[in-house]
Amino acid sequence: MKTFARILHGLMSTSLILLAVSAWPTAGWSQPCEVKTLLDKWAYALEHSTPGAPDQIVSTYDPIRGVLLPTCDNGPLVGQSEIKGYFKHFLELEPKATFESSATGGDCASGFASGLYNFKVKGGQVLRARYTYVFIRGLIAQHHSSLEPKPPLPQGCPLH
Repeated sequence: MKTFARILHGLMSTSLILLAVSAWPTAGWSQPCEVKTLLDKWAYALEHSTPGAPDQIVSTYDPIRGVLLPTCDNGPLVGQSEIKGYFKHFLELEPKATFESSATGGDCASGFASGLYNFKVKGGQVLRARYTYVFIRGLIAQHHSSLEPKPPLPQGCPLH
Protein backbone atom coordinates (compact mmCIF):
# COMPACT_ATOMS: atom_id res chain seq x y z
CA MET A 1 0.00 0.00 0.00
CA LYS A 2 2.88 2.40 0.80
CA THR A 3 4.38 1.75 -2.64
CA PHE A 4 1.05 2.60 -4.33
CA ALA A 5 0.79 5.81 -2.27
CA ARG A 6 4.34 6.82 -3.32
CA ILE A 7 3.57 6.12 -6.98
CA LEU A 8 0.31 8.09 -6.76
CA HIS A 9 2.10 10.99 -5.02
CA GLY A 10 4.79 10.95 -7.73
CA LEU A 11 2.18 10.99 -10.50
CA MET A 12 0.32 13.87 -8.87
CA SER A 13 3.54 15.86 -8.47
CA THR A 14 4.50 15.24 -12.09
CA SER A 15 0.99 16.20 -13.25
CA LEU A 16 1.14 19.47 -11.33
CA ILE A 17 4.53 20.33 -12.80
CA LEU A 18 3.34 19.57 -16.35
CA LEU A 19 0.19 21.62 -15.78
CA ALA A 20 2.22 24.57 -14.51
CA VAL A 21 4.66 24.40 -17.43
CA SER A 22 1.86 24.14 -20.00
CA ALA A 23 0.11 27.18 -18.52
CA TRP A 24 3.31 29.28 -18.55
CA PRO A 25 3.24 32.06 -21.18
CA THR A 26 5.22 30.86 -24.17
CA ALA A 27 4.76 33.63 -26.72
CA GLY A 28 8.14 34.18 -28.33
CA TRP A 29 9.66 30.98 -26.88
CA SER A 30 8.68 28.42 -29.49
CA GLN A 31 10.11 30.59 -32.22
CA PRO A 32 12.08 33.85 -32.15
CA CYS A 33 9.84 36.90 -32.36
CA GLU A 34 10.85 40.53 -32.30
CA VAL A 35 8.79 43.61 -31.57
CA LYS A 36 9.46 44.75 -35.15
CA THR A 37 7.45 41.72 -36.30
CA LEU A 38 4.49 42.95 -34.24
CA LEU A 39 4.81 46.47 -35.69
CA ASP A 40 4.85 45.05 -39.21
CA LYS A 41 1.81 42.91 -38.40
CA TRP A 42 -0.05 46.02 -37.17
CA ALA A 43 0.89 48.05 -40.30
CA TYR A 44 -0.17 45.17 -42.58
CA ALA A 45 -3.50 44.82 -40.73
CA LEU A 46 -4.08 48.58 -40.99
CA GLU A 47 -3.47 48.57 -44.74
CA HIS A 48 -5.69 45.52 -45.32
CA SER A 49 -8.65 46.59 -43.19
CA THR A 50 -11.59 48.66 -44.41
CA PRO A 51 -14.18 50.83 -42.65
CA GLY A 52 -16.74 48.07 -43.17
CA ALA A 53 -14.35 45.34 -42.02
CA PRO A 54 -11.93 46.69 -39.38
CA ASP A 55 -11.57 43.35 -37.55
CA GLN A 56 -8.06 42.60 -38.86
CA ILE A 57 -6.56 45.75 -37.32
CA VAL A 58 -8.74 45.56 -34.21
CA SER A 59 -7.58 41.98 -33.56
CA THR A 60 -4.02 43.23 -32.95
CA TYR A 61 -5.23 44.80 -29.66
CA ASP A 62 -5.90 42.96 -26.40
CA PRO A 63 -9.66 42.19 -26.50
CA ILE A 64 -10.45 43.48 -23.02
CA ARG A 65 -7.56 45.55 -21.70
CA GLY A 66 -6.12 47.00 -24.90
CA VAL A 67 -5.92 50.80 -24.74
CA LEU A 68 -5.65 53.18 -27.70
CA LEU A 69 -4.94 56.89 -27.43
CA PRO A 70 -5.72 57.55 -31.09
CA THR A 71 -3.95 59.76 -33.62
CA CYS A 72 -7.01 61.62 -34.90
CA ASP A 73 -9.52 61.53 -32.05
CA ASN A 74 -9.87 61.81 -28.30
CA GLY A 75 -9.33 58.85 -26.02
CA PRO A 76 -8.52 56.70 -24.25
CA LEU A 77 -10.40 53.92 -25.99
CA VAL A 78 -10.45 50.69 -23.97
CA GLY A 79 -11.10 47.22 -25.37
CA GLN A 80 -11.70 46.09 -28.92
CA SER A 81 -15.27 47.41 -29.04
CA GLU A 82 -14.25 51.05 -28.51
CA ILE A 83 -11.13 50.65 -30.66
CA LYS A 84 -13.25 49.22 -33.48
CA GLY A 85 -15.45 52.35 -33.46
CA TYR A 86 -12.38 54.53 -33.98
CA PHE A 87 -10.95 52.44 -36.80
CA LYS A 88 -14.27 52.38 -38.67
CA HIS A 89 -13.78 56.15 -39.17
CA PHE A 90 -9.98 56.31 -39.39
CA LEU A 91 -9.93 53.67 -42.13
CA GLU A 92 -12.05 55.99 -44.32
CA LEU A 93 -8.76 57.88 -44.83
CA GLU A 94 -7.22 54.71 -46.37
CA PRO A 95 -4.11 55.08 -44.18
CA LYS A 96 -0.83 53.34 -44.90
CA ALA A 97 1.69 53.46 -42.08
CA THR A 98 5.44 53.70 -42.57
CA PHE A 99 7.65 53.43 -39.49
CA GLU A 100 10.34 56.09 -39.74
CA SER A 101 12.24 55.41 -36.54
CA SER A 102 11.82 53.06 -33.64
CA ALA A 103 13.33 52.24 -30.29
CA THR A 104 12.27 48.76 -29.24
CA GLY A 105 12.81 46.35 -26.40
CA GLY A 106 11.62 42.95 -25.32
CA ASP A 107 9.97 40.35 -27.51
CA CYS A 108 6.50 39.06 -28.39
CA ALA A 109 5.89 37.91 -24.81
CA SER A 110 6.32 41.48 -23.56
CA GLY A 111 7.87 44.38 -25.38
CA PHE A 112 7.62 48.03 -26.34
CA ALA A 113 8.26 50.31 -29.28
CA SER A 114 8.44 54.10 -29.47
CA GLY A 115 9.26 56.36 -32.36
CA LEU A 116 7.87 58.18 -35.38
CA TYR A 117 5.63 56.96 -38.17
CA ASN A 118 3.90 58.50 -41.14
CA PHE A 119 0.41 57.83 -42.37
CA LYS A 120 -0.08 58.40 -46.07
CA VAL A 121 -3.80 58.99 -46.45
CA LYS A 122 -6.30 59.38 -49.27
CA GLY A 123 -5.41 62.37 -51.43
CA GLY A 124 -1.67 61.99 -50.80
CA GLN A 125 -1.53 63.90 -47.50
CA VAL A 126 1.05 62.63 -44.99
CA LEU A 127 0.29 62.68 -41.28
CA ARG A 128 3.48 62.57 -39.22
CA ALA A 129 2.94 61.12 -35.76
CA ARG A 130 4.69 59.84 -32.65
CA TYR A 131 3.87 56.44 -31.20
CA THR A 132 4.38 54.17 -28.24
CA TYR A 133 3.23 50.55 -28.16
CA VAL A 134 3.31 48.11 -25.28
CA PHE A 135 2.87 44.46 -26.28
CA ILE A 136 1.90 41.60 -24.00
CA ARG A 137 1.72 38.07 -25.40
CA GLY A 138 1.82 39.38 -28.95
CA LEU A 139 -1.14 41.77 -28.56
CA ILE A 140 -1.20 45.52 -28.09
CA ALA A 141 -1.90 46.36 -24.47
CA GLN A 142 -1.22 50.10 -24.86
CA HIS A 143 -0.92 52.25 -28.00
CA HIS A 144 -0.43 55.99 -27.88
CA SER A 145 -0.33 57.85 -31.18
CA SER A 146 -0.31 61.61 -31.61
CA LEU A 147 0.34 63.98 -34.46
CA GLU A 148 3.56 65.90 -34.10
CA PRO A 149 2.67 69.31 -32.69
CA LYS A 150 5.02 71.28 -34.94
CA PRO A 151 7.33 70.78 -37.92
CA PRO A 152 10.87 69.57 -37.20
CA LEU A 153 13.24 72.31 -36.03
CA PRO A 154 15.81 73.54 -38.57
CA GLN A 155 19.44 72.41 -38.26
CA GLY A 156 21.49 74.76 -36.08
CA CYS A 157 18.48 75.78 -33.97
CA PRO A 158 19.53 76.20 -30.29
CA LEU A 159 16.87 73.68 -29.29
CA HIS A 160 17.99 71.09 -31.86
